[in-house]
Amino acid sequence: MIRISAEAVNLRSPYKVKQEGENIFLFRTKHGILYTVGFVADVSFFDEGVYQFFIINESGKTSRADKDVSETVRVIIEEFFAQKEPVMLYICDTTDKRQSSRDRLFRIWFNTYVKNDSYTMYNEPMVIDNVRYFSSIILRKDHPLHNQVINSFHDFIVEHNQD
Repeated sequence: MIRISAEAVNLRSPYKVKQEGENIFLFRTKHGILYTVGFVADVSFFDEGVYQFFIINESGKTSRADKDVSETVRVIIEEFFAQKEPVMLYICDTTDKRQSSRDRLFRIWFNTYVKNDSYTMYNEPMVIDNVRYFSSIILRKDHPLHNQVINSFHDFIVEHNQD
Protein backbone atom coordinates (compact mmCIF):
# COMPACT_ATOMS: atom_id res chain seq x y z
CA MET A 1 0.00 0.00 0.00
CA ILE A 2 1.37 3.41 -0.93
CA ARG A 3 0.84 6.57 1.07
CA ILE A 4 1.69 9.91 -0.44
CA SER A 5 1.71 12.89 1.85
CA ALA A 6 0.33 16.26 0.75
CA GLU A 7 2.83 17.84 3.16
CA ALA A 8 5.74 16.22 1.30
CA VAL A 9 4.31 17.29 -2.08
CA ASN A 10 3.73 20.86 -0.89
CA LEU A 11 7.37 21.21 0.17
CA ARG A 12 8.43 21.15 -3.50
CA SER A 13 5.34 21.80 -5.59
CA PRO A 14 4.62 25.21 -7.16
CA TYR A 15 0.88 24.68 -6.66
CA LYS A 16 -0.36 23.79 -3.21
CA VAL A 17 -2.22 20.50 -3.22
CA LYS A 18 -5.06 19.45 -0.97
CA GLN A 19 -5.41 15.78 -0.15
CA GLU A 20 -8.81 14.26 -0.88
CA GLY A 21 -8.75 10.70 0.34
CA GLU A 22 -5.89 8.29 0.03
CA ASN A 23 -3.36 9.28 -2.66
CA ILE A 24 -5.72 11.73 -4.39
CA PHE A 25 -4.82 15.40 -4.65
CA LEU A 26 -6.53 18.55 -5.88
CA PHE A 27 -4.95 21.82 -6.94
CA ARG A 28 -6.14 24.98 -8.68
CA THR A 29 -3.96 26.76 -11.22
CA LYS A 30 -3.37 30.49 -11.55
CA HIS A 31 -5.80 30.29 -14.51
CA GLY A 32 -8.53 28.89 -12.26
CA ILE A 33 -8.43 25.33 -13.56
CA LEU A 34 -9.01 22.63 -10.94
CA TYR A 35 -7.09 19.38 -11.34
CA THR A 36 -7.46 16.08 -9.54
CA VAL A 37 -4.37 13.87 -9.65
CA GLY A 38 -4.01 10.52 -8.00
CA PHE A 39 -3.38 6.81 -7.86
CA VAL A 40 -5.79 3.92 -7.32
CA ALA A 41 -4.86 0.30 -6.79
CA ASP A 42 -5.18 -1.84 -9.92
CA VAL A 43 -5.09 -5.64 -9.99
CA SER A 44 -6.00 -6.15 -13.65
CA PHE A 45 -2.66 -7.71 -14.61
CA PHE A 46 -0.66 -8.12 -11.39
CA ASP A 47 -1.72 -9.08 -7.87
CA GLU A 48 -0.34 -6.10 -5.96
CA GLY A 49 1.80 -2.99 -6.13
CA VAL A 50 0.27 -1.57 -9.33
CA TYR A 51 -1.53 1.76 -9.20
CA GLN A 52 -3.41 3.42 -12.01
CA PHE A 53 -2.43 7.07 -12.35
CA PHE A 54 -4.98 9.66 -13.40
CA ILE A 55 -5.20 13.40 -14.10
CA ILE A 56 -8.62 15.02 -14.40
CA ASN A 57 -9.30 18.59 -15.48
CA GLU A 58 -12.32 19.10 -13.21
CA SER A 59 -13.09 22.54 -14.63
CA GLY A 60 -13.58 21.27 -18.16
CA LYS A 61 -11.82 24.37 -19.44
CA THR A 62 -9.07 24.22 -22.02
CA SER A 63 -5.87 24.59 -20.10
CA ARG A 64 -3.28 27.11 -21.14
CA ALA A 65 0.37 26.16 -21.22
CA ASP A 66 1.40 26.21 -17.57
CA LYS A 67 4.72 24.70 -16.56
CA ASP A 68 3.62 24.74 -12.92
CA VAL A 69 0.98 22.10 -13.70
CA SER A 70 3.56 19.66 -15.07
CA GLU A 71 5.91 20.50 -12.20
CA THR A 72 3.18 19.81 -9.61
CA VAL A 73 2.31 16.51 -11.29
CA ARG A 74 6.02 15.61 -11.47
CA VAL A 75 6.42 16.15 -7.72
CA ILE A 76 3.36 13.98 -6.98
CA ILE A 77 4.77 11.20 -9.19
CA GLU A 78 8.19 11.48 -7.55
CA GLU A 79 6.53 11.03 -4.15
CA PHE A 80 4.75 7.98 -5.56
CA PHE A 81 8.05 6.44 -6.66
CA ALA A 82 9.63 7.21 -3.29
CA GLN A 83 7.40 4.41 -1.97
CA LYS A 84 8.48 0.80 -1.82
CA GLU A 85 8.43 -0.89 -5.24
CA PRO A 86 5.39 0.74 -6.86
CA VAL A 87 4.34 0.27 -10.47
CA MET A 88 2.47 3.07 -12.23
CA LEU A 89 -0.14 2.23 -14.87
CA TYR A 90 -1.30 4.99 -17.19
CA ILE A 91 -4.19 4.58 -19.63
CA CYS A 92 -4.96 7.56 -21.86
CA ASP A 93 -8.53 8.89 -21.66
CA THR A 94 -10.54 8.08 -24.79
CA THR A 95 -13.71 10.11 -24.20
CA ASP A 96 -12.83 12.85 -26.70
CA LYS A 97 -10.83 10.62 -29.08
CA ARG A 98 -7.59 12.47 -28.24
CA GLN A 99 -5.87 9.47 -26.64
CA SER A 100 -3.08 9.47 -29.24
CA SER A 101 -2.18 13.08 -28.36
CA ARG A 102 -2.27 12.25 -24.64
CA ASP A 103 0.03 9.28 -25.21
CA ARG A 104 2.48 11.46 -27.13
CA LEU A 105 2.45 14.12 -24.37
CA PHE A 106 2.92 11.50 -21.67
CA ARG A 107 5.96 10.06 -23.48
CA ILE A 108 7.43 13.55 -23.92
CA TRP A 109 6.87 14.22 -20.22
CA PHE A 110 8.56 10.94 -19.28
CA ASN A 111 11.58 11.61 -21.48
CA THR A 112 11.88 15.19 -20.21
CA TYR A 113 11.42 14.75 -16.47
CA VAL A 114 12.22 11.19 -15.53
CA LYS A 115 15.67 9.84 -14.84
CA ASN A 116 15.61 7.28 -17.65
CA ASP A 117 18.57 5.41 -16.21
CA SER A 118 16.47 4.58 -13.14
CA TYR A 119 13.06 3.76 -14.67
CA THR A 120 11.54 1.60 -17.37
CA MET A 121 8.55 2.79 -19.35
CA TYR A 122 6.81 0.00 -21.22
CA ASN A 123 4.04 0.93 -23.70
CA GLU A 124 1.34 -1.32 -25.15
CA PRO A 125 -1.59 -0.12 -27.27
CA MET A 126 -4.69 -2.25 -27.59
CA VAL A 127 -8.04 -2.16 -29.38
CA ILE A 128 -11.31 -3.03 -27.66
CA ASP A 129 -14.66 -2.52 -29.41
CA ASN A 130 -12.92 -0.54 -32.20
CA VAL A 131 -11.43 1.94 -29.70
CA ARG A 132 -7.63 2.24 -29.58
CA TYR A 133 -6.30 2.52 -26.03
CA PHE A 134 -2.80 3.68 -25.20
CA SER A 135 -1.38 2.35 -21.97
CA SER A 136 1.99 2.40 -20.26
CA ILE A 137 3.57 1.13 -17.12
CA ILE A 138 6.50 2.73 -15.36
CA LEU A 139 8.60 1.00 -12.76
CA ARG A 140 12.04 1.29 -11.30
CA LYS A 141 14.73 -0.69 -13.13
CA ASP A 142 15.75 -2.19 -9.80
CA HIS A 143 12.22 -3.43 -9.01
CA PRO A 144 12.66 -7.00 -7.72
CA LEU A 145 9.89 -8.29 -10.03
CA HIS A 146 10.77 -6.05 -12.98
CA ASN A 147 10.56 -8.65 -15.75
CA GLN A 148 7.55 -10.45 -14.26
CA VAL A 149 5.57 -7.18 -14.09
CA ILE A 150 6.37 -6.32 -17.71
CA ASN A 151 5.60 -9.85 -18.90
CA SER A 152 2.28 -9.89 -17.01
CA PHE A 153 1.32 -6.52 -18.50
CA HIS A 154 2.25 -7.68 -22.00
CA ASP A 155 0.32 -10.95 -21.58
CA PHE A 156 -2.75 -9.06 -20.32
CA ILE A 157 -2.71 -6.74 -23.34
CA VAL A 158 -2.27 -9.62 -25.80
CA GLU A 159 -5.10 -11.57 -24.16
CA HIS A 160 -7.56 -8.64 -24.29
CA ASN A 161 -6.52 -7.04 -27.56
CA GLN A 162 -9.16 -7.26 -30.32
CA ASP A 163 -6.92 -5.71 -32.98
